[in-house]
Amino acid sequence: MKEAENEQLFQELDNEVAATCSGGVAYLYENDGFNQGDSGRRLTFYEGTDDLRIYNFNDETSSIKITGDKSWVFYPDINNQGAPVTLRPGEYNLSQLQQRGIRNDSISSLRRSDIPASRVLV
Repeated sequence: MKEAENEQLFQELDNEVAATCSGGVAYLYENDGFNQGDSGRRLTFYEGTDDLRIYNFNDETSSIKITGDKSWVFYPDINNQGAPVTLRPGEYNLSQLQQRGIRNDSISSLRRSDIPASRVLV
């Protein structure tokens, strides 16, 4: 394939596809059960954020979905401070988050890990 054709292919990738190829997406849901019935807000992150207050979503997360092949690290304080909790790709309702040490409405920052999910202990 010619170089120009390669460039064309990469330019046609939308943000979600590109993020999935590069490690995945973290979806934060306002309500437990992934906002069933469209009853809450959802934020989509491709890289993470040091401060969820920017999105008016500080201490508002009750369920999480993670796609791709990378783990994500969640923090109770802004600027990636506090006791981190690392989650592998998957779906986590409130009960599952609590089992892993994340209390309801307690996430203030997050980042995508450089460590492949297959190397993270559950």
